[in-house]
Amino acid sequence: MNTRPMIRWTALLLLLTAVCPVMAQDASGLRIASYNIENAFDVFDDPYTRDEGTDVKLRWEVEMIGDVLRQLDADIVGFQEIENEAVLQAMVDEYLPGMGYEYVAVPLTNDSRGIKLGLISRLPILSITSYRWQTLLHPDAERTWRFARDLFHAKVQLPDGKVVNVFVVHLKSKGSRDGDPQSVMWRSSEAMRIRQIIGKLIADNPEELVVLMGDFNSKPGEPAMSLLLTPSVGSLPLLSDSHRDIPMEDRTTYPSERFPNSVIDFILTSPAMTVRLVPGSAAIFNDPELIKGSDHLPVVAEFDMGE
Repeated sequence: MNTRPMIRWTALLLLLTAVCPVMAQDASGLRIASYNIENAFDVFDDPYTRDEGTDVKLRWEVEMIGDVLRQLDADIVGFQEIENEAVLQAMVDEYLPGMGYEYVAVPLTNDSRGIKLGLISRLPILSITSYRWQTLLHPDAERTWRFARDLFHAKVQLPDGKVVNVFVVHLKSKGSRDGDPQSVMWRSSEAMRIRQIIGKLIADNPEELVVLMGDFNSKPGEPAMSLLLTPSVGSLPLLSDSHRDIPMEDRTTYPSERFPNSVIDFILTSPAMTVRLVPGSAAIFNDPELIKGSDHLPVVAEFDMGE
């Protein structure tokens, strides 16, 4: 008996098993992650932004971020601090081959330095809506704002035809402004507008599947997060924190030597999405060997999208 063909097929099977991600056995599972990958800038000067003041992302940092993303194995990943779509597409092509991320989006933002929001998905992105030109108000301010970066809304189609409304955000940093210490009112005005936008979506259809994720630059109990998570009078919360059951001391997403450790990265969900959260699936990725590519830790959660 000639065993060489069998040996070759066995070797090929082992190779494919080694290089291809292991998909969840339950096809109804939807794994979602959010990751601020800290200044993912390329070597090219964009004449329309102040990118020349930011160092190029080092190759070993991008490689480590790719290692993290392979470990997360999420179906949809929202990013913060991407310079442009080419950077994100290059990372997918070089470090995430075979992971199935056929859909990549990085809309423009208001940030003068050039940092943007991004999304990669194994599932079709049907549309992208940007809210970067929205006028933002705060009852205690005499001025108006726009989103510091953006709030963008991607409609992502599940295999059964259902649509998940994925919102990605990166709220204003805590840099102080005249009349607005630590930019509290600016972030709060962003949170108010987000609540209005998502609130209308859910008011029109309470069964809407909504995920809001990103870097909120606001800890639980601070004004912006309180505005987003406070229940409407006499009703369920408009948005729920997917990681709420994790003790706060284990929830750090921004470990820092210069500043206090903070919980500022979140995955928030509408009522119809909250009930689909797989118990125990919400986590903060904190492998000490892999987290050095960014100053933030990614957050992840899985949802059961079956009937």
